[in-house]
Amino acid sequence: MRYDLIIKNGTIVTPEKSFPGDIAVCDGIISKTGSLDDSDTADVIYDAAGKHILSGIIDAHVHFRDPGLTEKEDFESGSMAAAFGGITTAADMPNVIPVTSTVERFNQKVKSAREKSYIDFALFALLNNDNFQEMEGLKKAGALGFKVFLGTSTGDIAPPSPAVLMQQLEESSCLGMRTGFHCETSEINEHYTSMFKNVEANERETGLLLSGARPVFSEALSIQTSICYAKYTNARIHIHHITSADGALLAAEAKQKGINLTAETCPHYLIFDGQNAVHKVYPPIRDESHRITLWDAIRNGAIDMIASDHAPHTALEKALPVWKAPAGLCGVETLVPLFLNEVNKGTLTLNDFVRLASEAPAKTWGIYPQKGNLLPGADADFTIVDMSRTEIISANDLHSKSKTSPYDGMELKGMPAATIVRGVFVMKDGILTGRKGYGNLISPV
Repeated sequence: MRYDLIIKNGTIVTPEKSFPGDIAVCDGIISKTGSLDDSDTADVIYDAAGKHILSGIIDAHVHFRDPGLTEKEDFESGSMAAAFGGITTAADMPNVIPVTSTVERFNQKVKSAREKSYIDFALFALLNNDNFQEMEGLKKAGALGFKVFLGTSTGDIAPPSPAVLMQQLEESSCLGMRTGFHCETSEINEHYTSMFKNVEANERETGLLLSGARPVFSEALSIQTSICYAKYTNARIHIHHITSADGALLAAEAKQKGINLTAETCPHYLIFDGQNAVHKVYPPIRDESHRITLWDAIRNGAIDMIASDHAPHTALEKALPVWKAPAGLCGVETLVPLFLNEVNKGTLTLNDFVRLASEAPAKTWGIYPQKGNLLPGADADFTIVDMSRTEIISANDLHSKSKTSPYDGMELKGMPAATIVRGVFVMKDGILTGRKGYGNLISPV
């Protein structure tokens, strides 16, 4: 049989197992996985000998800053960085200008992303005090899920009032949509920040200052509040970027009690020790004990998935003194290499990585089995990786508009070799081969 694309001689990696095999693609869809017949051929044949074939990696938490903050990033630069990093689908957050809280704004954002994106994309819609009547329309327009900022971050977006949020979560339950929570408590943060701003410290103590100014209690109280809302509304909820042992424990306990909860964490919380970190991000990076426990939470299923929380700012902004600099780190291009490096170190398996960064995001946000697997009928999205390739991360060489990275200078083993979206090479061997405007909006099925 003749196919559009055959990937041959690679090692196929699923969450359950790894095995040598081939994959055939027709019309952007996986036709066959495993052994092909000798007579099978294709318009394009890619020899993946020595490489591993993963289902396309999904970064379900990015801030591409489009519209309104495009001096920091936009869908073109952000999706390009994602493609170079082996990401096949990215889910963008709604704290832009104006916030993505109405059907009209959502559709405008879809139009912009369709014109610019190199990869498939999904969009979250914001819940605020004023948009209950928009929720059903946002679902029909294709929103991946809803987002609530219980504590302020970039954009200083206030949460809905408790009564309004209760009503919104009841509606999200009826709509079958999942709602994600940025879990911090603004009043706690404001109180402790006012105290820690007056503490004299050197640069190496930045992490301790930030964690003190936005303490673990701020996150834990907010996560417990989210769980309480879910209990009384039967809503599906997701806890974004858990930073602490306390947060992971609350997530695990909620699951045991039958709450429909999923949770994520990010590379910076797993790699950096807050006692030595100089990187400003909200919620902040915690100390070593929390970092170790987060890895345990990934292994025992308390935390379901990983995402970058790619949140670029200009280099000039990031160079400001700690209390004036904005919070947020670039990460969409380094997510895959960072975890491939951890695989090479033995921290987790490549099968674990596929589960955490492909299957789990797809299942969490309702886009499985279209995405997140290598089964026939799924979108032909592949992240092909070379586990033996070593590179030193250089912020200046990354493809985000923001030439800043907390991983600048780190030597990592394991790199993306090719990014394939719906059967089309978007990046191959470090060269951009896709086209702007190729990306599709991906919505829950």
